Amino acid sequence: MIKVNNISYSIKNKIIIDNISLNIKSGQMVSIIGPNGAGKSTIANITAGIIKADSGNITIYNKDILSINKQEKAKIISYVPQQYSYSVADFTVEDFVAAGRYPYLDYFGIITKEHLDIIHYYMNLTNIYHLKERHISTLSGGERQKVNIAAALAQEAEFVILDEISSFLDPKARYEINNLLVKLNQENKYSIILITHDLNYALAVKSLFICIKKGALFAYAESSEMVENNIFSDLFDMEFIYLKENNRTVIVPK
Repeated sequence: MIKVNNISYSIKNKIIIDNISLNIKSGQMVSIIGPNGAGKSTIANITAGIIKADSGNITIYNKDILSINKQEKAKIISYVPQQYSYSVADFTVEDFVAAGRYPYLDYFGIITKEHLDIIHYYMNLTNIYHLKERHISTLSGGERQKVNIAAALAQEAEFVILDEISSFLDPKARYEINNLLVKLNQENKYSIILITHDLNYALAVKSLFICIKKGALFAYAESSEMVENNIFSDLFDMEFIYLKENNRTVIVPK
């Protein structure tokens, strides 16, 4: 379990995160939603241990995340940001995904056949194996994002945090990735934490919603509660219509 305990964070005296506490259980599918600038990505970065909060702390199975070394932490949490700087643009796709195995490598960093099998498994799972010899710099935005996801999965961490990962994906690729995340959660028991604006996907997979507004926790609710209590409208300050179709709820602006 990940516990976010009374986290606050500011930049130049501007409050970005204001005293947020959360519990994320093992095996959950969680969607973190909210208006632009609400602090969603900041929460993701703090939870992943990438940036340090001004106050409060993050614990993973009752251990402070700052006390866990980088290699061990990478076995527990993997993180796919909105964008990479791509200082590794000349790496091949296979080399980049292989980097996800670093928590498990020995001192010499040798990729064994066992590691390679795992790397190729996640490349096939994300449908990028055919790109394995291509250089990162030659890929489209959508292809790069799928490579990022494959590398995160190759870490085989229990908790996978994905920040707006569908931003550069076409509808088919988005459909494939969304189905993959459901499979990873339901069959492989990965804990999936999504920062997303795709409300219909989050509803469809019946995720737990963590709603952030103006840096504060606005709501913490199941999918059914989000609809029944019209929390989406209050969160985004706009009206929505809820449509029932094939036993699923679709949300559209009014």
